[in-house]
Amino acid sequence: MTETTLPIVLGIICGLLSAFLLFALSRFWGDTVLPLARRWRYQGVTISGEWKGLGTGVTASNGEWTEITVTLDQDAADLVGLMIIRYRSEIQSFDLTLRLAGRIREGYATLNLAPVSKGVASVATALLKIDNEGMALNGQLLYRDAFVDSVDVIHLSVHRADSIAVPRLVPVGTIRAASVMEA
Repeated sequence: MTETTLPIVLGIICGLLSAFLLFALSRFWGDTVLPLARRWRYQGVTISGEWKGLGTGVTASNGEWTEITVTLDQDAADLVGLMIIRYRSEIQSFDLTLRLAGRIREGYATLNLAPVSKGVASVATALLKIDNEGMALNGQLLYRDAFVDSVDVIHLSVHRADSIAVPRLVPVGTIRAASVMEA
C-alpha cells in the first residue's frame, strides 16, 4: 500500500498545482495582456474624463434648461460611466443619474443609458459626434419621458469640464435676471 500511496499523492499535488498555474495564467492573460494589447492597437480619440454642458428639448420654453454632466471611463473603444441630468422648468424639476455603457466608432460615441435608481423607469440612448479633436461631444439624447409616457429628445453639447469652453454653466434666463437685479 505504501508503494501506491506516494505516486497517488504526488499526482494529486501536481494536478492541483497545474490547475492553479493554468488558472493564474488565464487570469493574467485575460485581465492584463489582452486589455493592454487592445489599448495599444486602438488608434482612435480618447474621450475619458468629465464633460459638462447644456441641453435643450425640441420645444424649450422660457426658463427651461437642462444641465448635463458625463463622466466617462474608456478602454480602447469601449465606454462606461455616469450621466447626470439636471432638468429645471416652471412646471417641474428633477435630477436623474444614469449608468452608461457605450462604444466609439468612426468619430461617434453611442451610449446606452439606464437609471441607477431602481425606482426610475426611464431609459435612454444617445448618439454623439466627437468634435474638435475630442474636446466636444454634440448630438441627441433620446429618452422615455416617464411623466407623460412618451419618447422625447434632448439636443446636447458637452465639453471637457477642465476646458476653457465651459467656464461656468448658467442658463440664459438666469444671466438676464441677475443683470436686471444688479441694475
